[in-house]
Amino acid sequence: MSLPFPVPHPIRRICFVMPFHIMEMRGGGAEVQAWLLAKELARRGFDVHYVAQSVRGKAGLVERVEGVTIRWLPYREHLRWLRSRQWYRALKAVDPDLVIQRMSSETTGVIGLYARLHGKAFSWICTGDLVPRRWLHVRRQVEANRAKAPGAVKSLVFLADAAVRDVMRHAGMRCLTHAFTQNDAQRRELLAAFGVDSFRLTSGHERPLAPSDAETRRRDAIVLWAGTLGPKKRPQLFGDLARRFEGRPVRFVLAGGHADAAYRERVVAGLPDNVEWLGPIPFEETLSWFDRAAALVNTSPEGHEGFPNTFIQAWLRGVPVLTLGVDPDGLVREHDLGDVAQDVDGLAASLSALLADAAGYARLAGNVAAFARERFTVERVADRFLDAVGAAPVATMTP
Repeated sequence: MSLPFPVPHPIRRICFVMPFHIMEMRGGGAEVQAWLLAKELARRGFDVHYVAQSVRGKAGLVERVEGVTIRWLPYREHLRWLRSRQWYRALKAVDPDLVIQRMSSETTGVIGLYARLHGKAFSWICTGDLVPRRWLHVRRQVEANRAKAPGAVKSLVFLADAAVRDVMRHAGMRCLTHAFTQNDAQRRELLAAFGVDSFRLTSGHERPLAPSDAETRRRDAIVLWAGTLGPKKRPQLFGDLARRFEGRPVRFVLAGGHADAAYRERVVAGLPDNVEWLGPIPFEETLSWFDRAAALVNTSPEGHEGFPNTFIQAWLRGVPVLTLGVDPDGLVREHDLGDVAQDVDGLAASLSALLADAAGYARLAGNVAAFARERFTVERVADRFLDAVGAAPVATMTP
């Protein structure tokens, strides 16, 4: 991959720029992955920094957590591009050799400008199948205006705001030194939209400490749905699945929340009595549910999610995934990691068969765990990332 401008080598100081930090229970899979990679790079000896907005009153503070220096900025809900200067100042204060962004917004433009002016490396990591497209925020705002009908004046203001964010984002994408996508579809979209080729980089997670054994999970029959309760994730279909098991010894657990309280309450109110809603819970508590789950259910439509973090969290523990369409690069089908159903009835049939066959479940769980631990640990992801950007571990660098 040819670079748009010279970048520093060796890379010693790395800065992640993200809207939020998962420790404040804001954000989602992108924030989880950014934090896991940040900790792993710090463990390998790099000087790692993380810049994010605080929603818990930490703006202006700098703290060190698990080997990573976190610089907190004030949060702004609307017209976020008006705070561009604060992001630029934060980058100058850190003075990194490499900036990593695992999302796409107006800050992409700020990072791009900083990288080009100061000769820094800029790595952008794709987070979803729709993210590589042009006019991403405008498309989303059009959908939001149709759904919420905020009125003519507000609709125009919101659209103008989204257009500014996209213009800045497009400018930043032209300054990438390294782009990463999760699957073939994202790579094609990125090439078509920006003429940028990319390296392959899936998500990765830490190895589980003490997951329950396969037979215990099957017998306890905990069926888990985890993520933000966004409309496109269709959490109500998890409720439809649970209704088909009313009166049977299967425990349906839904973990996640949504910033729109009214929408969240409508979703939760529509769930049947045999669904236990946990609400938004800390990351570590979520992992404890993966440790005990018999199956993970994903109800997003095909093409909505690039490579869900929840798939990897489940697979590393030997937990099969039952999905209504999402199957990144066909891995679920090709490597027998669960099942892909066409509708809720298909999901119900797959779940019934899974829980009824003890020997079959044990074989499937073993296959799933072995496959995931070969490909999807954060150590493997860090290896691939460092190889792509040409950064040697600090321990092997010469002064």
